[in-house]
Amino acid sequence: MDDHKPGGDREDAIHSEFPELYEELNSLPVTVEAVSFDGRRIETEHRTFERTIIRVRGQGVTGFGEDVTRSREAHERLREEGLALPTGDWTIGTFSDALDADSNILTQTAPRDAPEYLRWAIESAVLDLALKQSGRSLASVLDSTYEPMAFVVSLQLGDSQHIRPVNRFLDADSDIEFKIDVPDTPSDELLSALSDTGAVRILDLKAQYGSDVGAPTDPDLYRQLFETFPDALIEDPAVTDTTRPVLDEYADRVSWDAPITGVESIRNLPWEPTALNIKPCRSGTLESLCRILEYGLQHDLELYGGGMFELDAGRAHSQALASLFYPNGPNDLAPPAYHTYQADKSYPSSPLEPPAQPTGIGWYSR
Repeated sequence: MDDHKPGGDREDAIHSEFPELYEELNSLPVTVEAVSFDGRRIETEHRTFERTIIRVRGQGVTGFGEDVTRSREAHERLREEGLALPTGDWTIGTFSDALDADSNILTQTAPRDAPEYLRWAIESAVLDLALKQSGRSLASVLDSTYEPMAFVVSLQLGDSQHIRPVNRFLDADSDIEFKIDVPDTPSDELLSALSDTGAVRILDLKAQYGSDVGAPTDPDLYRQLFETFPDALIEDPAVTDTTRPVLDEYADRVSWDAPITGVESIRNLPWEPTALNIKPCRSGTLESLCRILEYGLQHDLELYGGGMFELDAGRAHSQALASLFYPNGPNDLAPPAYHTYQADKSYPSSPLEPPAQPTGIGWYSR
């Protein structure tokens, strides 16, 4: 894969606005005294989601993180047994080093299919704590400003083959836009009706999840999606001998989500990407996330935020990052009110305005 070399002026501008992101954060001091865990659960039309809120305390303030691990058993064990986090005086960098040095910290409870999710929940909570202890927000440390954040609503249509879930949100807000999980064997009528709304920004094939989820690996379907939705990104396709010719033709509209865990994973994509879905929990560490953001900005990639059905602090932290780095992207970061539909519910509109007095990572106050 050939590396795209951006112009020097572009790189200078980026480093002027966000100079060495991790270096700006890793020296922040933080005092960790205690940690506690609190459960969250929500039932949607399609499944039940378990989440755990991590509270890290020190010097009279609390930093928050959110574990988006899929396993209900892992959440229950974490809440019951807790974790022995390193306590005392640290910097963001040395605390992360302490987590690296003790491999047992993230394996004290039930086995996890993605330990990086818990790692991010801890590191984000500690960063949130450090910022609050210093009396600063993430934006102020980066010498930046939170901007209004545009968002799209993520929807699963299931096997219904109709767009009722889309229309009911459009009835409430005609300007709302969507990220749609492409269902198995979608009908021509369904795709045409979705296209006619003019509101679909992303179509997610979920072919990179390594399981049976996602749309079929069908080059004819892929071409139909690109042609029927000429302005939409197509996320996480399967790259095979049969789909590759179609994907090569539309490579500038392909986006990647599940494979993105660090800069090396970006370099290992089948071709240099145009767009990336940024999910902090996939990175695990703050340093890895910062390197991804730097790479994306330096290579002029289209970045946008992705959600993992966060119910609390995790969603707010991702909204804050989107507000700083890609506020106008098709951010799959709608407020948690959108997780379930109720006809008489009031839903926030896009873009979300930043808080008047942000604390910690921002977009969140306790």
